[in-house]
Amino acid sequence: MNSGVPGGTILKIGVVMRPHGLRGAFTVKPLAPGPPPAILRTIWLKLSDAAAPVEVSVRAWKSASSGHWIVESPEFSLERAEAFRNALVLASARDFGPLADDEVWVEELIGASAVRPDGSARGTVTGVLETPAPYPVLILTDPAGREVFLPLPREHFISFDAGTRVLVVSTPDP
Repeated sequence: MNSGVPGGTILKIGVVMRPHGLRGAFTVKPLAPGPPPAILRTIWLKLSDAAAPVEVSVRAWKSASSGHWIVESPEFSLERAEAFRNALVLASARDFGPLADDEVWVEELIGASAVRPDGSARGTVTGVLETPAPYPVLILTDPAGREVFLPLPREHFISFDAGTRVLVVSTPDP
């Protein structure tokens, strides 16, 4: 296991819940519903903002009946799995392959300028809330310096230009 996450976009994909069994597997609560990302052979676990992420090799992913994922790693024991309880599970966006032309990782929106379809400013994206909603909720700093929460269902996402870092949204004003 090594510390440090590779460059590029890093995705938060889940949270370690608890050990699973006696051989060091652990249960992950996914941050988005769906099957486990079986293509991933490397993930990173991060216990706190101050802690360096720890690289973990993955032998297998399984689905649990609870909707959680079970991760098997040859490097983990029961005690080590217990030590990473509540750690964030991170993955490199590169490992998921290219996105379709109309898709973007929400992590890439942070720092972007959000504008209305007419080009008027909505604000700067400063974060993304993790909520039970089936769409992201962006945190913006509006032109007046106020913090604004902007729900972004798919039908209000118009476009994102990664080169200029401009996000066009049609979400109504609060």
